[in-house]
Amino acid sequence: MQSTVTLVGNAVTDVTLRQTSGGAVAGFRMAATNGYLDRRTQQWVERTTYLHVSAWRGLGEHVAESVRMGQPVIVVGRLRQREYEKDGQQRQVVEIEAELVGHDLTRGTASFVRSRRGPQTADLARQAVVVTELSGDGDTLRPVTDGAGWAVPGLEVLAGQEPAA
Repeated sequence: MQSTVTLVGNAVTDVTLRQTSGGAVAGFRMAATNGYLDRRTQQWVERTTYLHVSAWRGLGEHVAESVRMGQPVIVVGRLRQREYEKDGQQRQVVEIEAELVGHDLTRGTASFVRSRRGPQTADLARQAVVVTELSGDGDTLRPVTDGAGWAVPGLEVLAGQEPAA
């Protein structure tokens, strides 16, 4: 079973992007502040937790292009505890492996640019070519196909003719 956490806070470092054998990975530190009323002292107490966030592949590339130090962010992901050794001492760190990262729009505005994910229908239609092979009587309608041989819906020409541009 995997648990998901949602953190709201600020990016406190610039995003670093590096390439690994598993793809691109972006990383940054964020600060999330929680407050509570201490019943003993009747004082409001705030505690800030600093966590490292990592985002892989396409999400990592988008985070590197979008998030800057000091900006308010919302991160949804999985907690991951990692152990390592430094200066002969065993250490532990808790990180967030991000599934979603976005700006906190309760504290400002942002603009969105959709990334392209391969050829779109309009692109395929522009690449259409006529099948040059003739068959039968020469007056047969032939489908116009793209470079991969797929028929482009709604485009037909008489065999041997070029499609209208």
